[in-house]
Amino acid sequence: MFRPVKLRVNYQNMEGTDDRAHVAEGPEIGLSWAAASDAPGACQSGYRLRLACGERQLLDTGWIESRAQRHTVRAPLPGGPRIDWTLRLRDSLGRESEEAAQWFFVGDVDWTAPWIAPAWDDPHRPACFRRRFSLRGPVKDARLYVCGLGLHSVRLNGEPLGPCRLDPAHTDYTKTCLYVLHPNIGGWLAPGENTLCVTVAAGWRNNGGPYLRHAEEPAFFGPIQLSAMLEVDYCGGGSERILTGADWECRQGPVVYSHLFDGETFDARCRHAAYGHVRPADPPGGVMRPMTIPPIGRGEPIAPVHLSRLREGWLVDFGKNIAGVVSLTLPAGLEAGREITVRHAERLREDGTPYFDNLRGAKATDVFIAAGGEGETRWEPEFVYHGFRYALVTGVDLTKGMIAAHPLCTQLAAAGMFRCGSAVINAIQEMVVRTERDNMHSILTDCPQRDERLGWMNDATVRFEETPYNFDAAAMFRKICRDIADGQRPDGAIACTAPKVYGAWPADPVCSSFLVAGRMAWLHGGDLGVIREQFDNYARWEQCLLDHSDGCIVNYSYYGDWAGPAYACESPEGAKSGVTPGVFMSTGYSYYNCRLLAEFARLLGRGADEKQYAALAEKIRAAMLEKWYDGSRRTFATGSMACQAFALWLDLAPEADRAAIARALRDDLAAADYRFTTGNLCTRYLLDVLARFGYVDEAYALATREEYPSWGWMIQNEATTVWERFELKDNGGMNSYCHPMYGAVGEWFYSALAGLVPLEEGWRRFAVRPKLPTRLMSCQAALDTPRGAVGVRWVRRGGKAYLQLDVPFGAEAEVEFGGVRAVCAAGHHAFETADI
Repeated sequence: MFRPVKLRVNYQNMEGTDDRAHVAEGPEIGLSWAAASDAPGACQSGYRLRLACGERQLLDTGWIESRAQRHTVRAPLPGGPRIDWTLRLRDSLGRESEEAAQWFFVGDVDWTAPWIAPAWDDPHRPACFRRRFSLRGPVKDARLYVCGLGLHSVRLNGEPLGPCRLDPAHTDYTKTCLYVLHPNIGGWLAPGENTLCVTVAAGWRNNGGPYLRHAEEPAFFGPIQLSAMLEVDYCGGGSERILTGADWECRQGPVVYSHLFDGETFDARCRHAAYGHVRPADPPGGVMRPMTIPPIGRGEPIAPVHLSRLREGWLVDFGKNIAGVVSLTLPAGLEAGREITVRHAERLREDGTPYFDNLRGAKATDVFIAAGGEGETRWEPEFVYHGFRYALVTGVDLTKGMIAAHPLCTQLAAAGMFRCGSAVINAIQEMVVRTERDNMHSILTDCPQRDERLGWMNDATVRFEETPYNFDAAAMFRKICRDIADGQRPDGAIACTAPKVYGAWPADPVCSSFLVAGRMAWLHGGDLGVIREQFDNYARWEQCLLDHSDGCIVNYSYYGDWAGPAYACESPEGAKSGVTPGVFMSTGYSYYNCRLLAEFARLLGRGADEKQYAALAEKIRAAMLEKWYDGSRRTFATGSMACQAFALWLDLAPEADRAAIARALRDDLAAADYRFTTGNLCTRYLLDVLARFGYVDEAYALATREEYPSWGWMIQNEATTVWERFELKDNGGMNSYCHPMYGAVGEWFYSALAGLVPLEEGWRRFAVRPKLPTRLMSCQAALDTPRGAVGVRWVRRGGKAYLQLDVPFGAEAEVEFGGVRAVCAAGHHAFETADI
């Protein structure tokens, strides 16, 4: 058995039958693949690619001798119609594979459609745009390009055009506007009269509120507006383009209010308003690009686990914290004007009533107003989402069968599976994955519930190392890097959030997430294109930090190692570390940036840049040692757990001192009864360095403890997602109960307990170096990589340790397991050693 599998375009997962998942952006198109083979150790020796558009052949490479499992098409390909590609491989044993096929659509188009807007100015009253048109004959193919800002939904001849929600992906619309391509929709159209309807709501385009009182209004805020192009190809030849313009109509619909944070009001009495004229609108200013990340989709409905009748209304418990909306099936006969409200909350007060304070300014309330005389009605908000476990419903008598919760998130494919012998670790891993999903809404947000929901780049520096273990995130990382670059200033400064809302220019120097996103796209996704595209912007960000340095020591900090346990912060209700200097963290990340830039330059063949940044890194390291390292005490700066862990993680200390520093760090943690003082960044690094220097038992004890502060403490207090803080605080400040920054611990589960670490692009070469805590008897992890399935399992039995490993075709694993040292080619491998 030998066949190509996992055919990808621009490193995007294109599995499934939904044509929207097969949209790629040119002009260059990268084709890549894996292979399934029953020959252990075999590798690719050659490949042959063919591309066709209908009956027209676009490319036949002939047989190319190469082990590279990718090919770049640089010749322009037609935009819009379906392009089919087929692939055959040859392996090192001389075998020729079966043929595999895939398809894609090039989303690039010359955007000529005008922008239109409704006649009214209220941005929170959605607009229903309509265009009636007549087609002169049978349709061969058609495609719709559409961008409704902030969010849109499309109906063609009365039917929803696909199941996706909350399109298009959020950007700074003054820099980039992402349009949605609905390809291959000829079957939706017929000769004669047809109707295209697009409803547009404010979404991210205008979600102002109290949270902006300490910030400038975002540049991308603006009115509701729409631009769209429908291209039709006729069976008998010829084509037609239908563009937004003065010949469109617009009306107000039954959604009378929509605010992304506050909620949505549906008034059934307003279903039949008359259409009127549209008005022209100025373009928002951004470059038009196709949306190529997966769309937001609706998960399986979640039934309530319990209903309680409170004085305030019906309290519904869905059993876990999600991001999404609630649907209601309402009984017939509701009188006109009856209001049914759904208010959302993450947790309960001690008296069993919903706790709303941590939503801050977000009302998080959806309302249905009955028209009167209706039959049974199903209602679900369309242009909002909320973070919640509980819903308080008023205005209707409720039963379990009438209500369900529907998760909404960007449909990134699951990449990993992790399970071990610890129930606590498994519960934390489940929380990490759910927290990530709840914070994927075309940007990777910090929280789904309150009036914030931003792409914070300081939290992301460690989060972005965890995300690709659990999700196929390469396409998302490409978008995130573009979002950051869109907000970059001429002096190289990036913003703390992307798209920019909160924070300052320049961002806190801990925002190495800009570079980490590119590195993870390469290591996990095999996509060097992000690094190639952004290298100069990465360099400009580091130069900005150097320009804000004195003698290579960065001279400012905002957040540093943020939001540690309350006793380690400057004040009990604050989040800034009281034990770790911010500028120490800032300078450490400047050093880290230079190391990454040197690595990136090597990958890109930029020799002079590699030497420059390697030298700069050493210069910064020397400055940090001179300023902060006490060689006699072997401590950095204040000697806090974060200072010591970060220095070890960065390899700052003299090599001869590192083991002693790690031992002292272990002793400090044990003496504190595992009450660590690290924050959102260095808690993960603390686990890393403990395991790396031989103290995996202590790292495991820290990860599995259930006393405050810990992830287990969250679980003991009913958490189903990861908290922002380790405390159960009762105020309206920083108290998100679904916050992914401390979910970065999930990376340690894969990299330390399972031992899986990518070393080269797309897992072409990877390490298997599991650390076995004394109290853990088994561990298993599987990853769906661009080269195929990677799997590892280890167990302890009868005084020995056993490891099984699966290496995909074309990959190579470096194994260290007890006394075993091995390099493994493709296939299944088994090892045993004396118990470790």
